[in-house]
Amino acid sequence: MPGSLLASRDVPPPRRHTVWGPLFALVTLVALLASAQAQVFSAERYLQECLRFEAGGDLSTARQSCLNALQADPRSLGAELALARIDTALGEYAAAETRLNRIRAQVGTPEPTVLLAEITFAIERFDEASGHVSRARSELAASPDAALGARVAYLEGRLAQRDGRVEDALVAYGEAIAFDALEVRYRLADAQLRFRLGDVDGAQRQLQAYEVISGDVRNAAVKSLLGRLLWSQGQLGPAVDTLETALALRGLRDSATQADDLRVLSLMYYAQGDLDSGGIALREASRRGNLVGQATNTALLWVLALITLLGVVLVAESRRAGIAPDSGGEPPPWSLGEAFGTLVAAVLMGFAASLLYAAFVQQNLLALFTPLQRQDTLAVYAIVFALTAALLTWRRVRRAGLDPSSYLLGPTGSALNGVLLGLALCGVTIAYLALVPRGGVFGPFLFDLARPTPLVVAALALLPLAEFTFRGLLQPSMTRRYGSGNAIAAMALLWAIVYGTPVLALVIGGLGLAEGTRRQPGALVAFLAVLVGWLTLLALTAALPQVRGLFLL
Repeated sequence: MPGSLLASRDVPPPRRHTVWGPLFALVTLVALLASAQAQVFSAERYLQECLRFEAGGDLSTARQSCLNALQADPRSLGAELALARIDTALGEYAAAETRLNRIRAQVGTPEPTVLLAEITFAIERFDEASGHVSRARSELAASPDAALGARVAYLEGRLAQRDGRVEDALVAYGEAIAFDALEVRYRLADAQLRFRLGDVDGAQRQLQAYEVISGDVRNAAVKSLLGRLLWSQGQLGPAVDTLETALALRGLRDSATQADDLRVLSLMYYAQGDLDSGGIALREASRRGNLVGQATNTALLWVLALITLLGVVLVAESRRAGIAPDSGGEPPPWSLGEAFGTLVAAVLMGFAASLLYAAFVQQNLLALFTPLQRQDTLAVYAIVFALTAALLTWRRVRRAGLDPSSYLLGPTGSALNGVLLGLALCGVTIAYLALVPRGGVFGPFLFDLARPTPLVVAALALLPLAEFTFRGLLQPSMTRRYGSGNAIAAMALLWAIVYGTPVLALVIGGLGLAEGTRRQPGALVAFLAVLVGWLTLLALTAALPQVRGLFLL
């Protein structure tokens, strides 16, 4: 017994097996799986909400739903991609670009690359945009998508138009339309470019095809452009009706485009002789901020230049007693008033000729303000102005008993200086167009050289004749009366005022011409400078797509 008891003490008691541990682990695992499943479900629900709101145009609410989806599931690529689209649409380009670069390799579709192309184009990183477009093309070849293909083709068109490759741009827009015939942006881009190039019929066909195919005859942007196309053809009645329809279709928040439509409508009303409606349209435009917002537009800058010119003349008049006459020669045998009279007579003759051309050829008294018609009407003004100025100047110099050719031209050895100054004038104009696309507040170039007509070419060739008046009559008289410094400033301003736009580039060019004439008396330097400058600009526009693109931005 004792031995058995002792032996029993050495044997450990049997272990009790419990189910609680495994059961607890199983419950914990099930709870974790259920929580993960709930998070996935919640993330998917928020993502679907985001996509619905995005499709409905409520981008702010869509963005918040996508953020909720990411909070529920930080790895949701669908929510990241949707957020990138929404941020791009809202103009939050930096945030969208950062997000796209982070998820681009994981998404596996071309959409991130397409979005990056759109973002870099919007922020004017055009070389990067072109690279993204090329990559998107490659990705779409492996994974076709009609909607994305249309967006890529549209971007290619925008890039080609910016570079002046007009034919390539039209081909790209056509491809975008073939991919997605119901997207109005592509139709409008194609029609607007055709309009700029003078192809009114082609632009009309494009917009009318959209209305027929889509059934959408209430698109304000389409109606507005159709109204302008009719206006450019002189069909004022239909143009007014169409633009009034566009105005009625504009949203209340779309005040900028409403104001632009009202401004155009006012011109059409005035052209029809409806002064009351024209005045009402202008008042409505001003209420929408159109006139106030354009307080620095070309017309007011032109007035500012005129006021500055008057200021220079008044200051010079107040100091005239202290100005010593030039010792380089006799004073001109005409007064400053007679010289100004010659210039004013030439300007009035030019305007009279442009009005006659508008009335009898264009059949639109306001052709100077009408798209497409403005180009040739302005060219007629420039041609008549230059010829009249040259003839009146020649006549005045001859009546003074001087030889017009020797007196007006000056020393013939200065021809090279005129050519070099002309190349500089061309360079200044190209630099201005590159830095201030479409002219900005200083106005576009005097003529649209992307669409040169025979009258425009003739105007550019004949405008240098007006330098006989500027440099042969006016500048010597001003220098004699006010001194060379005041005369140079006044002549630069006067030159810009007569030619109108672009004000800033013309003032800079006028300073160069006036200084060149001071160094080398006579009109030869300025005549050659303007001739070489404008004809070189015309030749470069025709030869180089990059220069042509400056007129299409």
